[in-house]
Amino acid sequence: SLSTTIITTNDNKKRTYQKWYSKDYKWLVYEPNKGGFCCIYRDYWKPTVPFYSEMNTRTRSVFTTQPFVNWKNAPGQCGTLQKHQESTYHRTAAQNLSFRQTEGSVAQQLFNASELERQENRQRFGDLLDGAYFLFKHELPHTTLYAPLLEVLSKIDRSKKLSKFFDKCKKNATYDSTATVTELLESTSEVIDKQILTKIHESRIISIMADEGTDINHHQNLSICIRYCNQDTDKDAQTIFDTIIKELKSKNIDMRKIRFTGFDGASVFSGEFNGVAAKFRQMYSNSILFIHCRAHVLQLCLLSACEDIIEVQESLLTLKSLFNFINRSSIRLARFNDIQMLLKHPQLKLIQPCDTRWLSYSRSIIAVIRCYEPLMMTLEHIANERGEESPSASGLLSILQDQSTTFILHSLEPILEALSILSKSIQTKNGDFNQLEQSMLGTLLRLEELKDIDINEYKQIFEIVDKIKTLSSSNVNRDRITRATTRTNEISLEQIFNDKIVKFIDKIISNIKARFESNALKFLNCFRIFDVSEVTNEQEYGIQEINIIRQQYPNDFNDDLLAEWKVFRKYLFVQKQQQKSTILTQRQQCINLVKNGMTREMYPQLSLAAEIFLCAPISTATTERDFSTMNRILTDLRNRLTTEHLEQLMRISIEGPSDLDDDLKDLIINCWKIKKSRKISV
Repeated sequence: SLSTTIITTNDNKKRTYQKWYSKDYKWLVYEPNKGGFCCIYRDYWKPTVPFYSEMNTRTRSVFTTQPFVNWKNAPGQCGTLQKHQESTYHRTAAQNLSFRQTEGSVAQQLFNASELERQENRQRFGDLLDGAYFLFKHELPHTTLYAPLLEVLSKIDRSKKLSKFFDKCKKNATYDSTATVTELLESTSEVIDKQILTKIHESRIISIMADEGTDINHHQNLSICIRYCNQDTDKDAQTIFDTIIKELKSKNIDMRKIRFTGFDGASVFSGEFNGVAAKFRQMYSNSILFIHCRAHVLQLCLLSACEDIIEVQESLLTLKSLFNFINRSSIRLARFNDIQMLLKHPQLKLIQPCDTRWLSYSRSIIAVIRCYEPLMMTLEHIANERGEESPSASGLLSILQDQSTTFILHSLEPILEALSILSKSIQTKNGDFNQLEQSMLGTLLRLEELKDIDINEYKQIFEIVDKIKTLSSSNVNRDRITRATTRTNEISLEQIFNDKIVKFIDKIISNIKARFESNALKFLNCFRIFDVSEVTNEQEYGIQEINIIRQQYPNDFNDDLLAEWKVFRKYLFVQKQQQKSTILTQRQQCINLVKNGMTREMYPQLSLAAEIFLCAPISTATTERDFSTMNRILTDLRNRLTTEHLEQLMRISIEGPSDLDDDLKDLIINCWKIKKSRKISV
């Protein structure tokens, strides 16, 4: 222990250092080289410091350059230690050290200030990015609305942080320009693109879907979509194939992973020898299966059935004529809306039917039936005006008043509605062929039910036909308007039902059964062995299906596939015996095999087979939605968008999250920051 002994001249009593001195006066430190105690703050006092000479004279440099050794008067409230602690010189030195410990060096102080400024700039720039992303995601004109949007955000920001940020930016650069929002668009698209590609690279199996479309500038566009398991201008086939390959290779996508291709029925895509699907098989593997878009197939079933029943085809053509007549004239459209309002009828718009647009016939016929009476009144008014369009209006009115047409149109509604529900189930992103089969079976049963004239739907239709007949008979101008076209013979609606409607339904059913059967569908039926409800304890259960899967993809599977199945089959059978409410469906079983780490490691071959099943594309609805998105973005007012910026906006609209989290913001800002030298630190 430290000890310093002092012998006083007045008496022989010894005065020594006590440990409690250092406890009460923490600034007191021992200096062995100087032979005594000094103040810990002594380094502050240097000849260049103000008041150094005064301090040195008055204290004789004790506690600074000279050690303190006189312990006789050290303790106590009036002692030397207490006096030094309360002295101005001591407090000045202590405050200086405290300040330097808090703020650090000058360089550190500058760095801290710069870092705080950078963090503040980054937060405010994140606000700018939120505004820009809102425009991107909601398909709004970003170059024209960006600056006004920031102005509004600044006004409603009660903290005034955004306003201060813009005021500060005026000194070096502004960030409310079209150049900035364009750079943010490119950076956002790049980050989202990298995230998607990372997931594709991590997947083991992919499917390719593609379709063509024309934009508002009459340019041909090719939409390429990739279906994968998330473990989170020329129109010839060769050109399309080359374009797909070039685009996918530019993204470093392994083409050897492809197991399915999904296109519509156009020969350029589905041609057996020279179509795009055939070229994929020729180039990469005969194991690649082509799947004709089921939504397209369903539409073809409908169109084919219409061609066989002339009366149905003519009734559907009436829908097109009504749409063209009403909607292509602002005056006629306004009159139609006024009559709906006068009748206190819901304001409905006519839908244009189109042979290539799924669900359009169903939506079109529903719209016409819902506003049948306002339509008749509109046509009647136009016909009575004896203008240029009177003959057309008179002809359409006579068709709508005709009992046969009225009955057929109303009878088509439940039929097309059943097909519409099936089409919607096909277009879901998470749909698979097992669900398709179940939905298709339900649709066929519903169509069979609609062949019975005694069901409630037809009773209501008969009442509607009688009501429309009464309205037509009460028309005082009926003879003048419909004299040339009104049938004089009494029409038997039951006969029309049996001869036209039932035959139409039969045609649809036969077309669905014929067109939905394909080699690809037969192969995918093999995966029904994963359905717990169908599993049995027989030794041969699933063996044939497993062998078919292995034969289809010989490069992917070996003998382990069969061995894994024999074990997994027992697991499925145990699940069935337990009859738990949480038993997984076929699709859930496949997802579990792909995503569950332990299950995936236990059954690697079965996991790969399940991934193949999940990647099979039911329809090309995804590519069709691409064109819908393109048409919403590339409008008449935005027809000067470059191809690159259009693609980036579509990517954000389709694949971007609804909101940006902090991690994604950081990635985008970092991507934007390295594009070029910036005048602001973020």
